[in-house]
Amino acid sequence: MANFNDVKNKNKLTLLELIKSNDVITRAQLSRLTGLTRATVSALIGELLDESYIKELGRGDSKKGRGGRKPVLISLNEESMFYLGIDLHWDFFQIAVSNIKGEILYEDIYFFDKRQDPDEYFEEVRKKVFKVFSIEKYSKRIRSIGMSVYGVVDTANNILKFPSHMNWDPIELKKYIEDFPVKVYIESRSAASLLAETWFHDELYPKKGLIVFINVIEGIGGAVMINGEIIKNGGISTGEIGHTVVDLNGNKCSCGKNGCLEAYISDRKLVEAYVNEIDNLKLPTNSIRDMARRIAHMSTLGDRSAMKAMRELTKILSVGIGNVINFLSPSYVIVGGFITDAWSFIEPVLKEEVAKQALPGLFISTKVVPNHYGDKSGLNGSLAVAIKENMQTLAKKDK
Repeated sequence: MANFNDVKNKNKLTLLELIKSNDVITRAQLSRLTGLTRATVSALIGELLDESYIKELGRGDSKKGRGGRKPVLISLNEESMFYLGIDLHWDFFQIAVSNIKGEILYEDIYFFDKRQDPDEYFEEVRKKVFKVFSIEKYSKRIRSIGMSVYGVVDTANNILKFPSHMNWDPIELKKYIEDFPVKVYIESRSAASLLAETWFHDELYPKKGLIVFINVIEGIGGAVMINGEIIKNGGISTGEIGHTVVDLNGNKCSCGKNGCLEAYISDRKLVEAYVNEIDNLKLPTNSIRDMARRIAHMSTLGDRSAMKAMRELTKILSVGIGNVINFLSPSYVIVGGFITDAWSFIEPVLKEEVAKQALPGLFISTKVVPNHYGDKSGLNGSLAVAIKENMQTLAKKDK
């Protein structure tokens, strides 16, 4: 049975999430939305003000025609606390600081000229993290750190179980992060990217129901959310669509199997398809990611070779999306990664091809949409992870 503190802290978290969703709101409106008494709301709002999560903006307009005292407006306090996000790729990582609204205030990036072992890689990550904490503006006001990484992640134990494209064995991250000044929350890039969409753009998506995120980057990843929560099994998020087999005798995948969807869809596969269309053009030895984005953009400008390469990749992606719709019947499939740079070109192709793969009754009830962050979804996702997890601690206080 829940005790008084459990109920109080959950109510406080509910109020904070409503303030986030409504941008500006009053105590009376919060009371109506939650069913809590005005006295209870006022007491909990007082605690949130003391903890600097929110601020008062002054008085708004009184109810039309009633006169009386004007209500005090409340919003998130974007000036009092910050969050650190880290997005890890095999050849670079990004780091950013945002306020509680997810607005990025500081950003940095570090490129590797060759593959690193975990110790070498995380030594550079640690340097960047401690550099941020040496900045006076942020040093005492960063509440938590979010980290996104491509591959299979055991978030309960901070273990990278299958660090895709890193060429690493499974590793425990504890030794790299245990002396960071604040708590670190680790998530798969696809799960973090999905959270970025539903956390920072919650007005666009239903609070109830099933949403799937598909991320097309170095490979293809996925994540599933039901009723606002990422679905996990033992700390590992579900949705690894990239390693579903579409051809038993197909291309070799990085996981060791043949015919995985990821063996046909990635930034490298797009570049290879484009290069094959151009006489005397060699595959670049670096900047695969940048070239994939250029090809995606060129397809929207009418470049025939780019259009052909993007069309073929989109057809294969449609098979995966069709399978997801047939199996899960989500309300939304959100697509992220470099492929969204070509959305104006691929959207009609995607809809036509997915309609062929998905059952008609299921296809019409699923919206397939691009994400808001393109191939930076992991960075914004790491910030969403940091913010949400820090807010969730409100419901766990005094236990």
